[in-house]
Amino acid sequence: MKKTTASSSSSSYFLRGGNVERLVRERCRSEKHLPMEEALHLFDKLTAAKHPIPDVSTYNILFTSVTRKNHHQASSSSNFFPTIFSLLNKLNRSGTSPNTVTYAIFIDFCGRYNNVDLAFAVFSCMLRRGWIPDIIIVSSLLNGLCVKKRYSAAAQLLDKMPQLGFVPDVVSYNTVIKGHCKSGNTDLAIDLLRKMDTKPSVVTYTTVINARCRQGNMTSASELFEEMVSMGIQPDVVTYTSIIRGHLVLGRWKEASRIFKEMVDRGLAPDAVTFNMLMDYLCKQEKTIEAHKLLNLMVERGEKPDIITYNVLLHGYCLEGRFEKVDELLSSMSREGLRHDVRSYNVLIDGYSKNQKVDEAMDVFKKMQQEGVQPNTITYNILLDGLCKIGKVEEAEDLFRQMATQGLSPDIITYSTLIDGLCKIGKVEEAKYLFRQMVTQGLSPDIITYNTLIDGLCKIKKVEEAEDLFRQMVTQGLSPDIITYNTLIDGLCKIKKVEEAEDLFRQMVTQDLSPDIITYNTLIDGLCKIGKVEEAEDLFRQMVTQGLSPNIITYNTLIDGLCKIGKVEEAEDLFRQMVTQGLSPDIITYNTLISGFLKLGKWEGPSRLIEEMKDQGVELDVVTFTMIIDALCKEGMVGKAYKLLDVMIQRGLEPDVVTYSTLMDGYCLRQETSKAFKVFELMLSRYHKPDTVTYNILINGFCKWGKVDRARHLFDEMPCKGLQQTLATYNIMLDGLYQAGRVADAKEIQDKMIASGTSLELQTYHIILHGLCKNHHIDEAMNLFSTISCQKEKLEARTFNILIEGMFQVGKVNAAKDLFNSILANEIVSPDVVTYTIMMKGLIKEGLLDEFDELLLSVKKDGYSSDSGMLNAIVKGLLENGEVNRAMGFLTEMDKSKFILEASTAASIVDLLSKDGQCHHYMKMLPNFSQHCAKSNEINIDSSTSSLIHKISG
Repeated sequence: MKKTTASSSSSSYFLRGGNVERLVRERCRSEKHLPMEEALHLFDKLTAAKHPIPDVSTYNILFTSVTRKNHHQASSSSNFFPTIFSLLNKLNRSGTSPNTVTYAIFIDFCGRYNNVDLAFAVFSCMLRRGWIPDIIIVSSLLNGLCVKKRYSAAAQLLDKMPQLGFVPDVVSYNTVIKGHCKSGNTDLAIDLLRKMDTKPSVVTYTTVINARCRQGNMTSASELFEEMVSMGIQPDVVTYTSIIRGHLVLGRWKEASRIFKEMVDRGLAPDAVTFNMLMDYLCKQEKTIEAHKLLNLMVERGEKPDIITYNVLLHGYCLEGRFEKVDELLSSMSREGLRHDVRSYNVLIDGYSKNQKVDEAMDVFKKMQQEGVQPNTITYNILLDGLCKIGKVEEAEDLFRQMATQGLSPDIITYSTLIDGLCKIGKVEEAKYLFRQMVTQGLSPDIITYNTLIDGLCKIKKVEEAEDLFRQMVTQGLSPDIITYNTLIDGLCKIKKVEEAEDLFRQMVTQDLSPDIITYNTLIDGLCKIGKVEEAEDLFRQMVTQGLSPNIITYNTLIDGLCKIGKVEEAEDLFRQMVTQGLSPDIITYNTLISGFLKLGKWEGPSRLIEEMKDQGVELDVVTFTMIIDALCKEGMVGKAYKLLDVMIQRGLEPDVVTYSTLMDGYCLRQETSKAFKVFELMLSRYHKPDTVTYNILINGFCKWGKVDRARHLFDEMPCKGLQQTLATYNIMLDGLYQAGRVADAKEIQDKMIASGTSLELQTYHIILHGLCKNHHIDEAMNLFSTISCQKEKLEARTFNILIEGMFQVGKVNAAKDLFNSILANEIVSPDVVTYTIMMKGLIKEGLLDEFDELLLSVKKDGYSSDSGMLNAIVKGLLENGEVNRAMGFLTEMDKSKFILEASTAASIVDLLSKDGQCHHYMKMLPNFSQHCAKSNEINIDSSTSSLIHKISG
């Protein structure tokens, strides 16, 4: 048997008889919203009834009931509007005419569902049928126009109301005035207030006062307030609250407090909105305790705090990180019977996240779900941001996927947050995928999303892709902002494309964007890094003329640039200018200048600057000490460098790995490898973990001074210490083994290098080639050369030089000459001065002096100038072959060119010429060094360094 519903039973009852009109009225009274199916059925019975014909008022009752259907039902049904309006059309055809009330019902219905055009269509139909609208209908139309933000049309309708026979009432005026205020036309709203034909109400004045307050025009708001009082219109709580809000937005707490007191003195009771607003301001000023006192006052005055009140306080305590107060407040809420809403939980989660207590935030997230409160997109966005900020991006990705299972759609903030997190940990490809996914989901990336991804691409040197994204952004109608330009300019500078960065800088200006201090600093740094310091100085001056004040970063960057090209005096002048501009140099400024002086061997500068640092209260840091230790080591004063290390430790400044490694390198340079190793042990004893550079220094030191076994031990130890052997490590070890004649061991290292996946670069091939040649494995060297030759882009003059020299060493003269000629014929690489020097040495050694002369002549014809190295090699070769007179000719040429004799050349002269008694005659050709001067210079350096160390120690 078919089951029937209550509504279908009722219909069956009146279908069997009875008064249809009475039944319609009863059903509409008993059912707030009649189901559409029943309403249509009742309508059909009304139109079918003839004796008597139902009154239009019955139809109106039915229409009122059915049009009260809620907005969700209306929007979810595509045929809702057509169905309702079909009833009006059927009524017109039934013989019963709609009246003013009927049209009012339908116009109101259209207005409530934001279909103002349809409302006006009904209004036009009503006028055509001769019905005169009443004030309620016109007010509905006014309200509908304002809801649709058609404020000018609403104003026009208000003006026409007298023509329709109506005097606009205060409600009509208030509707249009409110519309003008919402559209930002507060002046029009005030003009309309002045022209009102009826007395304004408190709502009228409160509307315009609130609008002025939102505009920050508190003077005008106060004048309007005084005007309403003078007209006998008493402000209410909403009026006062609007003025209080206006003052609070402008940070005028005293004024807001005064208005609050005035309100209370006038006998008006502040409501929860007023209190919440005051408390919110105090919380944002981190005065949550004061805000809490307002809660107590609120309770004393009989005003019940709502969930918003507690959420405001929760937010305040979270901002201040006072989570013990948060717990107390949560307990208080529970006692008051207030259930935490999603906003409460979001405030808590945000508070914990911003204080880097993400685990606690996740606990709150789980608790809210256990309590039956559904997290929203904001909840997830807060958590995603918190996780990404502490580098837990994988957890953030898991949470992102969880959103979909909860039926929540990520918004633009969700995607932008996760894209930023991925970019920050270098997962830019994943960020790009997410960006594409965002677009396919119908979300348009905003300026923040684009800037984030552009920054991520620039950080991994994919600047071309970043530029493509920049262009895509423009085609999407988004205007790049200062952050976009600064990011891309920085990216271009980092990959040395400074000219393109300058083009972008100029483009930025044409787009009416003013470069800021970051733009200038970035471009100045880029120019300095490629040695264009003069252009950087020009940009510095341009920046000043544009009204921007250089900051400490600007000065430090330019000082560093000047120091790197040896213009230390100019750098110090800029340093002094910086001080006169009221900027205090920081440790970076001083370290940069000190480094500049030390690289030029000017010890007085650092001494003077360190004295100044003491006066200014700027403490020397690890970098300062390490720079000076490095400079001392390079001067061979490793003992003093070690003393400086002791000074560091005594002053409580712990040396770092770089400091220790620098000192080890100093000892290794002096062949004092045992002392270098003691420094290594000292570093370990002070719980510093050596890095790859440390090991490379020691391995190189041991190799250079023939202690290859100790070097090999350290090399093998590296993986055990968790350190990866780099290309530099392998190169050092290979070179050391080949120099020691241990070719088999070198080949073993080479095999290990290939097995580890380390790519052999040209420098490595050169080391192997040189090692094989040195140890007379010339055939293997030639085979390796053939392998390298297959990779033409890798060949250099040095590659050929090594093999040519090796061939000469083992007597393969013709092979050496053929290889040299192949360079000239094939133009694979251009021979350099070293190539020619090797050839000349080889030809002289083999006694092929005619060929030597021809080569020398061709070198001069090709525009090559003989350098000191070439002439020294020629002189030594000729002397060793007994060609003394010819050697003397080249010595004369060296003297004219003011070239210095190498020690080995001078030794050859002394050795050979002393045998025939002409030593005294040729001694004048030796380097014109005064031993006294050299010693004097050494004494000066020693004195300067001692003075410097004394100042540091003091």
